[in-house]
Amino acid sequence: MLNDYLKIALRNIRRRKFYAALNVGGLALGLAVCLTIVFFVKHEFTYDHHHDKSDRIVRITSKFETPDKPMLIANTPVLLASFLNKDYREIEQTVRLQITEAAVKHNQLLQNEPNVYFSEQSVFEIFTFDFLEGNFTHALIRPNTAVITQTFAEKYFGKAPALGQIIQINKTPYEITGVIADLPSNSDLKISVMLSRDFLDTRDWLTDDFPVYTFALFAQIPDLKSFDKKLLALSQRYIQPELKAQGADGYKLIFETEALKDVHYQTGKMGDTPKGNKQYGYLFSFLALFVLIIAVLNYINLLTSTAIERTREVGIRKANGARRGQLIFQFLFESFIVTTLSVILGALILNISIPFLNRLLQINMIVEWSNILAVAALSLLVITVLAGIYPSLMLSAFKPVQALKGTLTTNGNSIWLRKGITLFQFSLAVVMVFGVVVIHQQMKFLRNHNPGFDKEQVVAIQAPDDSVARSKLNAFATILRQQSNVQRVTVGTDVMQVDATYPAATTIFKSNGLRKEVISTYFFIDEYFIPTLNIKLLQGRNISSNRVSDKNGGFIVNEAFVKMSGWKNPVGQAMEGFRHKGEVIGVVKDFNYKSVHSPVEPLVMVYNTSPAASLMLKTNPENLASIESAWKNHYPDFPFEYKFLDSVFEAQFRRDDVMMTLFNIFAFLTVFVSCLGLLSLVTFSTGLRIKEIGIRKVLGASVPGIVALLIKDYLFIVMLAILLASPVAFYALNQWLDRFAYHTEISWWACLLAGLVCLTVALVTVSFRSIKAALANPVHTLKAD
Repeated sequence: MLNDYLKIALRNIRRRKFYAALNVGGLALGLAVCLTIVFFVKHEFTYDHHHDKSDRIVRITSKFETPDKPMLIANTPVLLASFLNKDYREIEQTVRLQITEAAVKHNQLLQNEPNVYFSEQSVFEIFTFDFLEGNFTHALIRPNTAVITQTFAEKYFGKAPALGQIIQINKTPYEITGVIADLPSNSDLKISVMLSRDFLDTRDWLTDDFPVYTFALFAQIPDLKSFDKKLLALSQRYIQPELKAQGADGYKLIFETEALKDVHYQTGKMGDTPKGNKQYGYLFSFLALFVLIIAVLNYINLLTSTAIERTREVGIRKANGARRGQLIFQFLFESFIVTTLSVILGALILNISIPFLNRLLQINMIVEWSNILAVAALSLLVITVLAGIYPSLMLSAFKPVQALKGTLTTNGNSIWLRKGITLFQFSLAVVMVFGVVVIHQQMKFLRNHNPGFDKEQVVAIQAPDDSVARSKLNAFATILRQQSNVQRVTVGTDVMQVDATYPAATTIFKSNGLRKEVISTYFFIDEYFIPTLNIKLLQGRNISSNRVSDKNGGFIVNEAFVKMSGWKNPVGQAMEGFRHKGEVIGVVKDFNYKSVHSPVEPLVMVYNTSPAASLMLKTNPENLASIESAWKNHYPDFPFEYKFLDSVFEAQFRRDDVMMTLFNIFAFLTVFVSCLGLLSLVTFSTGLRIKEIGIRKVLGASVPGIVALLIKDYLFIVMLAILLASPVAFYALNQWLDRFAYHTEISWWACLLAGLVCLTVALVTVSFRSIKAALANPVHTLKAD
């Protein structure tokens, strides 16, 4: 019997190739998209779960409370870890980590490596690492030892064993004492190298510039709120006296805890690693559920619609003695065959889509096939029953005479339910297409936005993370200024890094006779910074190295600072901040020194008296060879690496581009799924009206007239979807645009274009089935009567 059912199932698939392809393809695509999103969300929501003790690991952060607003800092003083180990029994171990960028040299290979961490041996007692070479028990105990990742080892040592090799890092020799497997991409700490360091405790809490990340391993799963109170007591006991001694009575430095599993989504802290956004995970979870539900509903609808064409087959089987149970089993078995093909195809699509998504998002999701098999088996069972039970019950319930004549009736509620689903699908399709148009407009607007400075042909070079090398950067700038092909050169510290966390400090000034203390962002510049970037000076003058007062107390502020201060005549106003005390000498026009996604914040620029950390020069790209030659003569032990400032600012749109690509994909899928739903509705309703169409043709109705009659109801549904969805889309997209500091206005044609796209796609879909029904020979449809 099963063999007969299999032959019939395969024969029906061959006979109705188009609908079989829609059935299998639509469900397979829905399953693949859903599972891909599930893997992505699982990847995003399991950051740092790979550590065996992750539920007991906590990061300690700092909060510096000021009279203006608190400053949240990811780092802590070095002293904190020692006090945690000494005074708190609930803490089993602590580790201090310090991130840096270093020049790494082995033989002739010399490169900058960004994810270099100074660490203590205790890191291996807290975090979980898979050692491929060496042993974790003594890996970082001795000075000048290093543990590297597998990728790092292959980069510098090839396939040869790295254990025991010597490598130069910032001109210091380090012995490789361990090689670990690469950390998963959902690890907040992107470690490539760990270097041994003995973090010598300072004598006080406030003079070490908060250089380290501090992690603690608790003996048991901690109550963080309770422990935060203990940290507050620690601050009041040890730190507040130091602040008071420095005349900062209105200030507080306190410490707060973060569970390791939450660290990746804790944003807004200075000096932190790049963070994620949980809202995207929730959004994609909803989309996964929606895609799956709609794909299954469309699959059931389309299966039911095509099953109507088999009423005569059912009538013949019943007339020959087939029982209802046999018919139900036959249709369930056929549903099982089609669903199995869909699941297999869905798994193949998933296998293709995961590498694509990994490249797009620059992550490393791994397909866990054991989970896939479990999900596939469950999907097969549930979808087979859901998709097969309704058409099998419906067809098996027909009386043989009714089935043989093809005289079908159906519940009116069924039609309205199908129309409601189609209305909902196309409403969402309109929203998605509208969103695609507006998002493209907004991205184009942001890219064309004038940032307030000239970023073209400006080369940015970061100084080596080495005190001796940084002290030589001014001399290197002098060498470049002597080159005729270099127009301007400026050196400074912590400037024009877009998404970096800039230094901030309390700035003291008077406004309307009242003393104010506010937290401000600081740039440390020289007199060439403003002309190099062609920043407009609105009032006053530029800073000058020839004036001693400028070096110690000359302040240049932006328009946002002037607006915040309430000054009408800012030049000459007294100011104090970041170890500078003097007056405002100039005001510049606001420029986007951070991402264009956020408004320009108050900025203070002072003369850089410390060794410079970065250099920018204006020149043509073809002159880079001579600049590299000068660098190699000046810094033979450090690689020459540079970025063009326009590419630095373009990088801020990468996440937007990724999200736009994903949104485009989902918009296409939404329209495609909506068309499947519409096609199933048209197929079902034309099947019910096939004799009516035949009678109309006999009475002289033309094919265009019949097509127009059939499609008008469905176009009404699509038009209603456009009318209902457009205001919702307009409101939602306006809310989204309001999150940008600079945004476009939604054009009237964007709504019109979205409606026309959906209407055209719907018209093509409906016309395809309607024309086929209108062209049917009435002799075949009416011969039973």
